[in-house]
Amino acid sequence: MKKTVSVIGLGNRGTEYMGFLKAFHGSKVAIRAVCDVRRQALDDIAPKYAVPEELRFLSPEAFFAAGVLSDALIVATQDDSHYAIAKQAILTGYKLILLEKPVSGVREEYLELRDLAEAHGALLIVCHVLRYSNYYRKIKALIDSGTIGDIVSINHTENVGYFHFAHSFVRGNWRDEHTSTPSILAKCCHDLDLISWFADSPCLSVSSVGALSFFKEENAPAGAAKRCTGGCAAKKTCPYDAERLYIKDPFYKAKFIKYMKRTLTGKAKNNRRDVRAAIDTGDYGRCVFFCDNNVCDTQLVTMTFENGAAAVLQMNAFSDKMFRECHIVGTKGELIGCGTKLTLRVFGGKHVKVHTFSPNVGGHVEGDIRLIARFVKILCGETDDLSGVTTIGATVVSHDLALAAERSRKNGGKPVFLNAE
Repeated sequence: MKKTVSVIGLGNRGTEYMGFLKAFHGSKVAIRAVCDVRRQALDDIAPKYAVPEELRFLSPEAFFAAGVLSDALIVATQDDSHYAIAKQAILTGYKLILLEKPVSGVREEYLELRDLAEAHGALLIVCHVLRYSNYYRKIKALIDSGTIGDIVSINHTENVGYFHFAHSFVRGNWRDEHTSTPSILAKCCHDLDLISWFADSPCLSVSSVGALSFFKEENAPAGAAKRCTGGCAAKKTCPYDAERLYIKDPFYKAKFIKYMKRTLTGKAKNNRRDVRAAIDTGDYGRCVFFCDNNVCDTQLVTMTFENGAAAVLQMNAFSDKMFRECHIVGTKGELIGCGTKLTLRVFGGKHVKVHTFSPNVGGHVEGDIRLIARFVKILCGETDDLSGVTTIGATVVSHDLALAAERSRKNGGKPVFLNAE
């Protein structure tokens, strides 16, 4: 008999994971119930997985009132609801929960979830998907093997992409730290998780500087209108023009933006007319210089670790493509990574292009696929090996680093000493 999974949150990530379950694990797993606050999302998605009307819920409250409906639960809602939904899932009796990151921007909340999961015997896994990719697993294996000696420094850059940052952090759901979380947590808890994983040592201090430097009214070009389709005089030369990004640019040039039509329209099936109507009237047609965003578009975080290693993370909104760069220096050699290409340089030895068998796909798709595969193995009882699984306990570290970075940034870059907390 197939194992069953329920999903709360039918946005991009929730439906992506449902798609992976059906495409790669359909012989073992079935979608049992779905929940979303949007009737349109339920009507569009549920029929694809043969979810009956009585197992389609319009609120988490109604969903949990029905008791434990499946063997596992995926929570892929907006950031500000993660804590409350995950808590209710544990209290309702779900024993295997996959929770989208970030868990919470409040330390007491994610610590409570960690303790609740332990007390109730629940396995709460957080979607730090990059740890599951071949590329980052290879980096970790090379570090652990001693090939480059003891780590001296880690220099890591998250190039968000100008179009991605505008879509998600200026016009989109992650633009306001009060309804979401600060961008260093929402976007870079992946990166902070990787850095702490590589360093493999308690972090002693964090300092950070950064600001919302560009996407604000005083930087609007001459003649800019409040909406991209509202007679903007700067339209022809603006790289953030919504009509260009969502409609006119060819697929190869617009990159992942072309996947975002459902985000714009709220419909699983949409056409050019739907997209145009959305940018004429919705959030994603607003000028990036006249939005209600308040999160940083650039930030630098410096960390020191107990074992003597130091690390620097840069979040950069202003890049032409989405990619991560990482330079890890050890006492015997160094690793230089860009995207999914990795070079090993051993001092006094050869420079080696390391084969990571990681597909060159945008974002963290490979990590998503491998995370779901691990999730299914756990669900189906095919493994009891939880090594490397990003449980709620493991995620505490990255979230602590992000919150410490924000405290430092808001205090002029003054160091925050974690062991003093």
